[in-house]
Amino acid sequence: MTDNKQKVANRLLDGLVDYLLARLAPAQLEGLIETELDYLLEQAGRYTLTEWVSAEQIHHTARKYAVEMHISGAIPELVGDMVEKFYDQAADSDRVVADVIDEDVVMALLDKVLEIPLSRQGMAWLGRNPVLLALLAGGAQMGLKTLLHQGLPAPLREQLGKRLPARWVSSVETRLQEWLLRRTEQLLSDPYLYRDENLDELRELVLVAWQEFAQRPVADVRELVTSEDIQELFVIGFEYWRELRHTDYFNSLLLSGVNAFFEKYGDTSLTELLEEMGVTREMMLDDARRFAPPILDKLRTEGLLEEWLRRHLKGYFEAEETLDLLS
Repeated sequence: MTDNKQKVANRLLDGLVDYLLARLAPAQLEGLIETELDYLLEQAGRYTLTEWVSAEQIHHTARKYAVEMHISGAIPELVGDMVEKFYDQAADSDRVVADVIDEDVVMALLDKVLEIPLSRQGMAWLGRNPVLLALLAGGAQMGLKTLLHQGLPAPLREQLGKRLPARWVSSVETRLQEWLLRRTEQLLSDPYLYRDENLDELRELVLVAWQEFAQRPVADVRELVTSEDIQELFVIGFEYWRELRHTDYFNSLLLSGVNAFFEKYGDTSLTELLEEMGVTREMMLDDARRFAPPILDKLRTEGLLEEWLRRHLKGYFEAEETLDLLS
């Protein structure tokens, strides 16, 4: 008797598997995707974010991937390969720089930068920061020495180098550096430097320079930076990130970011949250139609879909409780 009931249960299992495979066939899949997506979106509108997940859960997950996960050396290698492709494509492009970077963006960034020294705190910092003053004075001194080196004939430079005592040269350089440091400090502390008309003139100079540069081909980037330079800059940033992510400071920033997100969207419905993030029904439906049919068709062809269904349903149709229902 039990054998007969098991045969019936097996037939029911076969029928259910065939039914589900038919529902997931390409002919019916598109309608099923749309129906199920609409159902999920309708239900999502009934719940808020905090009803499903907590800020603590998201923080632990974010920390796992941002801090604890081992970052393979394959990432810099992959970026290097991608940079090579991008670099070669840019070099072969007929586009000019203006086609890639809009002038309005450049000027908006410049205007923002020019706003910074206008504050009293910014001017005060520029005028008294010893590192910045030393850097600017040192650059000016190097420029003067280079100018003299290029302006004086070689025989005269050799004679001066032989006849002037080294202590005199050292003394002159020291006095020059001190004078440039004082003059730089006075210049940066002068409010005249930050007057609106001076900044407007600087803005016009940058605009003219940009308009000339913007008409150059993108391929000219080879003259400014090589693909190796880009890769090395990425590696420097990548190594910095690997160190930074293990600090308490970064972890506190991560926690603050997660908390800020939940403070803003914790009581927002899931549907509204998707809309806030710019994820629309049409976008989700388009992606589902693009990926689901070929993936499910591949699973059907390989027999994996039927195997998965039988593996999960077989236990129910072999259970004593199920067989008792067939009595």
